[in-house]
Amino acid sequence: DDLATRMIKLPGGGKVDFVNIVQRIRKEIDWEHTNSGELGSFICICQAFPEHFLALVDTYDTLVSGIPNFLICALAMFEIGYKPIGIRLDSGDLAYLSLEARKMFEMVEHQYKIKGMAASLKIVASNDIGEDTLHSLNQQGHSIDTFGIGTHLVTCQNQPALGCVY
Repeated sequence: DDLATRMIKLPGGGKVDFVNIVQRIRKEIDWEHTNSGELGSFICICQAFPEHFLALVDTYDTLVSGIPNFLICALAMFEIGYKPIGIRLDSGDLAYLSLEARKMFEMVEHQYKIKGMAASLKIVASNDIGEDTLHSLNQQGHSIDTFGIGTHLVTCQNQPALGCVY
């Protein structure tokens, strides 16, 4: 309710009250316990980048809030004609979280009868991923589609970098 704008541009032109659609879906799917600030952020990302919606879902609680909030917005995007990209995991047990995320995608696909939705949504993983992490993820089994490899790609680990967020 505190968002500067409630509207989103439709793929074919015109606008629609996106916040209203998101709120309806949130209530329908019974995920009203999710973090409202995070949901508001995802709504803003959808409004700003409707053709490129990829959400970082591990800011609060990945399984209880992040992925549900993403799916609420993703369902709203599908409803108005957009195809969301997916989620990004940047912390925690990446293998486990990716498998649980895929299960949630499949559950929502089945519930809302959006054929192919679960397979179309991508799971991106980052977080100081290197060769050892990739081997470990492959041994554990995962549902990650894309890996973000940065620090280990550009930094010699014999002369380590300080990883931090600014």
